[in-house]
Amino acid sequence: MVRQWTRVIVRVIFLLAGLIIASWLVYQIRTVLLLLVLSIFFCYLIAPIVRLIEQPVYIGRYEFRLPRSLAIIFVYVLIGAAFFAVLQLVWPPLSQQVTQLAKDLPGYSNSAQSSVKKIFNDANSWMKHVKLPPQWQDAIFTRVSDMASSVAEWLTQSLAGALGYLQYLTWLVLLPVLSFFLFKDAASFEHNLLALLPNERLQKRAHWLLMDISGTLAAYIRAQITACLVVGTVMMIGLTLIGAPYPVVLGAIAGLLEFIPLIGPLLAACVIFLLTLTVSFKTALIVALFLVILRMLEDYVIYPRIVGRGIKMHPMVVIIAILAGAEIGGLVGIFLSIPAVGLVMVFYNHYLAYRGIQNLHVVVSEEQADALVEAELSVAGSESREKDHSAM
Repeated sequence: MVRQWTRVIVRVIFLLAGLIIASWLVYQIRTVLLLLVLSIFFCYLIAPIVRLIEQPVYIGRYEFRLPRSLAIIFVYVLIGAAFFAVLQLVWPPLSQQVTQLAKDLPGYSNSAQSSVKKIFNDANSWMKHVKLPPQWQDAIFTRVSDMASSVAEWLTQSLAGALGYLQYLTWLVLLPVLSFFLFKDAASFEHNLLALLPNERLQKRAHWLLMDISGTLAAYIRAQITACLVVGTVMMIGLTLIGAPYPVVLGAIAGLLEFIPLIGPLLAACVIFLLTLTVSFKTALIVALFLVILRMLEDYVIYPRIVGRGIKMHPMVVIIAILAGAEIGGLVGIFLSIPAVGLVMVFYNHYLAYRGIQNLHVVVSEEQADALVEAELSVAGSESREKDHSAM
């Protein structure tokens, strides 16, 4: 008995040691993993276009079908041409506004410091007017100063953390290369993975699981990309019509930050509102109203229609996932939190379904259980195909 407990303890120790080592390795190569994740995201982004180009063309009795490798290369050329055309259209006003913003930033900083000093002086005069005790005045100023220092420190650390990833921009050259091989050999990867499972029933279950994962990620990635384009475009047009400063720059910032859940839109709104205050308080209020209306339309009308039947979570789950991602991985953790939780939900649902089918063996015969498994997998497969089709 003692020897048996010793074996169990040794196995648990080795298991924990293995998990710790694996976690340490994953943390050490987190940037490489992020590049791999971005490559997978890019695969899902171009998948509908590639499949459209792969459709056979019939000329007389002959069928012509473009190989997947050539189809992917053709899509790369199309994306490059579209990016170049958009850059030619947006780059002149964007570069001009960026240069102007860089010149105006020192003046904005001095103006902000003067405004803060004025607020402190007004507050000090008001507290003296109402005859607050000196110790209360000191406590209030100390608390406000600490809060301001904390906010400034958080902003500085966040900006430094974001700028730290700029050194990996050159790695983005590898993104289309990795995406090419991942997309071209996706079927082979799936076949080799399923071949590791011991029986056909588990292989079918794993196949539908992978289809659900693919549909979930496809819906999320395409919804996020579409949301970025919609928000960026609407923001540029709206800020231009309102008369806000630097509409192209602020619209581009809002579009890029839209990809980061919750934190990105909030940060973009703060930056846009603060810069608009330099024009006039009335313009800033109009911009704030525009941002609120756009946010409501995006969150409750546009985005749900885009994402379709993809990731559906309670808002509280989204907030907790983002906070946990920020604690674990900072900006990268925030970026990956929602799809990670979505995949956990997919795995959990398939686990419950698998456990339910396994329990059927206790009350029905083997033949009946196999028939129920086939029926359940067929329904799951049709739903997955519908989900993937709607996501595309």
